[in-house]
Amino acid sequence: MILTASIHCKKTFTQLFVALQFILIILLFNSCYSYKVYPKEYRKIQNKESKETVYILNDSLKQEFKILKKSNLFTFTTDSTQTDLKIKLYPIKQYPSCGNPLIAQVITLGQLPVYLPNNYEYQFDRVKKGKITSQTFSLQVTQRYWFWDLFTFNKNFERKAGQVLSAKYQEEKK
Repeated sequence: MILTASIHCKKTFTQLFVALQFILIILLFNSCYSYKVYPKEYRKIQNKESKETVYILNDSLKQEFKILKKSNLFTFTTDSTQTDLKIKLYPIKQYPSCGNPLIAQVITLGQLPVYLPNNYEYQFDRVKKGKITSQTFSLQVTQRYWFWDLFTFNKNFERKAGQVLSAKYQEEKK
C-alpha cells in the first residue's frame, strides 16, 4: 500500500516537473524577440525639421498616439486653442506575414534567427483651418525571434514604428 502511494506520488511529481519545464520553455521563447526597422537607413534618421505644435483630436487610440509621440515629429498640446493644426488618428492596420519560419526557430532551439516581416499601415488626417489632408504611411517593422534577443532591449514596438514614421514623413515632405 505504501509502495503504490509512493509510486503514485513519484508519477505526480514527474508530471508536475515536466509541465513546469514546458511552461518555462514557452515563457523563454516568448521573451526572445526584438524589433528591427527596415530599410536599414531609417534606423539612424533624425528629425531635422522644426516641430509643429499639434492637438490630437482622438488621443484615445493609445498605441497610435505613442507611435506619433515616438516619431518626434510634433510638439503636442492639450489645449486646442493653442494651435491651428489638429491631427485625427486612425487605428493602425497590420498585414501579418507567414509564421512558418518559427518552425526553424523551434527546431534549432532558438539558435537560428527568424525574421517575420510585418507591414503596418499608419494613417492620420491633418486638419488645418478646415482643410483636411489625409496621410498614409506603410511602416516596415520586422519582428526577429532569436534566443540571444533575450538579452536585448529592442522590444518597444512603438519606438521602432515611430522611427519608420519619422523617416517616411520626412521623405514625403521633400
